[in-house]
Amino acid sequence: MARTTSTQGLPVARRVPRAAFVALSAAATLLASTACSSSGSTGAQGGGSAALTLQTWGSVQSLQTMWGTYQAANASTTAGQSLSVVSGGGSDTDSVSKFRLELSSGKNIPDIMELNYGEVPEFVNSGALADISAAVAPDLGNVTSAAQALTKFDGKTVAVPIQVNEKLWFYRSDLFAKAGIDPASVKTQADFEAAGKKLQAVAPKSFIWNLPANPAPYQWGMIVSGNGASYSTQSPCAITVGSDQGTAQAFQAVKDLRGSGVVSTSIGDFTPQWQSALADGTLASTLSASWLPTFIQQYAPDLKGRWAVAQWPEIGGATGGSEAGGAVFVIPAASKHKAQALDFLTKTLMTASGASAYMQKNPTYIPNVTSLLQSPEVQNNSYFGPSLIKAYLAASSTYKVFPYDPSNTAETTALGSQLANYLNSSDSSPSSFLQTAQNQLAAQIRCPYKN
Repeated sequence: MARTTSTQGLPVARRVPRAAFVALSAAATLLASTACSSSGSTGAQGGGSAALTLQTWGSVQSLQTMWGTYQAANASTTAGQSLSVVSGGGSDTDSVSKFRLELSSGKNIPDIMELNYGEVPEFVNSGALADISAAVAPDLGNVTSAAQALTKFDGKTVAVPIQVNEKLWFYRSDLFAKAGIDPASVKTQADFEAAGKKLQAVAPKSFIWNLPANPAPYQWGMIVSGNGASYSTQSPCAITVGSDQGTAQAFQAVKDLRGSGVVSTSIGDFTPQWQSALADGTLASTLSASWLPTFIQQYAPDLKGRWAVAQWPEIGGATGGSEAGGAVFVIPAASKHKAQALDFLTKTLMTASGASAYMQKNPTYIPNVTSLLQSPEVQNNSYFGPSLIKAYLAASSTYKVFPYDPSNTAETTALGSQLANYLNSSDSSPSSFLQTAQNQLAAQIRCPYKN
């Protein structure tokens, strides 16, 4: 998932037709020489006139605010500079598809591109991104270890993180208290199901989570991020989903939870039913990520002080993990204003002064700067109280990033389709469905690490 500013800005299944991969392959060929010659280590010097462009998805308002905050704090070095924030569509899938076309044509390539971290490997593999190690290095020590992890892929420094997506458990503290549920004592999937039954003993129409027949990819993606799953090997280069134990555990966990009676099997995330369920107690808790608070506050403004935050229990063998790692900004190798773009990103997101100034304009933003996470202004959340940042910091100790490869989009699509087939079958084991995904992916992409 990623930085989100509206329900349209949330992650959806990353569906990419075969033609897009063909186009990307062609783009990689065209970009290879350019990337090698222009993506050398780029420092953030700032200054000079520049008309920058930034491509994102969903609402552009928060990023326009971010630029305004940066420009106000750096008036002397940003004179003559502007930033145009362009939405590539309602979802990250839309924006990434647009980015592929821009790279293929060599036209309208943005100076800054926002991605979910899981989408980064594809563009590193094609040589489309600039090396930004020189710009990031001076401020790297200011940010959390999780944020530091999101700056790199395959040993290359290519990203400035905006949002680290910790896995968090959001729950109605009033309903849990009534049911006698202590989230801190819920450690395993069996504990989680038992807690759901205790909840329903006092609130029969409430559920402890929602998993529809076709779950959002990030729902099961958060499980595989923490249980050792992987979809491929690099040496030898091969697809391995058919025999991967972690992926099988995640599929099994989703099916078992759906059959437990404590999870809604009809409510899908970011539907009108989901929004009302978070407000009326139908969903008394949800396993999600650190981007959710904005939406709970939007959907249930009258429940201030009654929603709280805790740690995920072990689900599907997962201890910790993350939701797509997080959201990051990358600089295309073809960007014409790398220095100015990096000055903006590093000063705003990787320094205490810049991140603090941005937080004043966007109070829902959780910074990556370590010192700010310890400050009262961040820890005393007006809606969730101290539980939000307390849980966020605790989740940092088990934060993990799934081992994404350059074909993550195709893998997620194939696995999501087979998970839906498995959930709608009478089969107790997911093995045949994972083998089908294995066969599809082996035929479609063969080696994930080849352009």
